[in-house]
Formats: sequence, C-alpha cells, structure tokens
Amino acid sequence: MWSTLSCLTYRCASRPPGTTRLQGKSSTEDGHFTREEFKTIRANLQKRRQVILSKISEEPPLQGSDDITRGDSLDIASSARDREITFMLKSRELDELRAVEDAIERIERDDYGICASCEDPIEIKRLEAIPWARFCRSCQEEMENRKTAGRLHFDVS
Repeated sequence: MWSTLSCLTYRCASRPPGTTRLQGKSSTEDGHFTREEFKTIRANLQKRRQVILSKISEEPPLQGSDDITRGDSLDIASSARDREITFMLKSRELDELRAVEDAIERIERDDYGICASCEDPIEIKRLEAIPWARFCRSCQEEMENRKTAGRLHFDVS
C-alpha cells in the first residue's frame, strides 16, 4: 500500500485509498487517478503492445547482403534504399514497443505518470496523447532543445 515516506519522496500529498499518486483529470473529487483508470490505461498499452508485436512478426525479414549485390547498379541502389527504409521502420516499431513495455512496468511499480527527470506529475493531456510518455512537456522540450543545440553546434564547425 501507499506509505507516507513514498509520498514525501515524490512530493505528493496523501491521497485516499484506491487511488494512485498521479494527479490530474480523474473521476475522483481530489484529482487522483483511480485503480480502474489505471487498469484501462494498462489494458490500452497492452493492446498497443500486441499490435506492434503482430506487425513486427508479419513483416518479412530484412534482405541478406547477397540479395543486394544482384542486378545492375540501379537495382543494387534500389535494394539498398528499400533495406534501409525497412530497417528504420522496424527500429521505430521496436523503440515504441520498448516505450510501451516500460510504461506498463511503471504502472506496476506505481510511478506511471511521474516525470523521469523532475519527478513532477506528467500532464494528463500529454498522457492521453502519448500514454508511454516518460517526461513532462517542459522536460521533454528542454531535452529536445539541448539535442537541437548540440546538432547546430556541430553543423556550424
């Protein structure tokens, strides 16, 4: 069950039984998610996980290097491009799968909806749009700005 020490660690107020520490839009009067709402979020994440897994399993495997070296230079270039696109798509799907599985684990650990950087609650609208979000909007923007600034720095030199 939820302890006072855990509440102090995550800078949240005590909450009623049957709710979690994530604050925001909810069916409870004080703005906490109920266990039922988390069951729904978890079920939706598990459905998304299954969709990704079946999509990955249905896709044909990447071509071997022997397939790329057959044909004229245009065929080789086309095969190489197709292989790179397929690899990028599979990579994105695997990244999303990892994020979904991580979100499911965070629900089980009771720290879903808490920013991994600042430990403040993630906005409900953000979680509704991206249920596997690990960071609040401001921390995500800050990380993206630093990443962009780093790229600009290297592009200039």
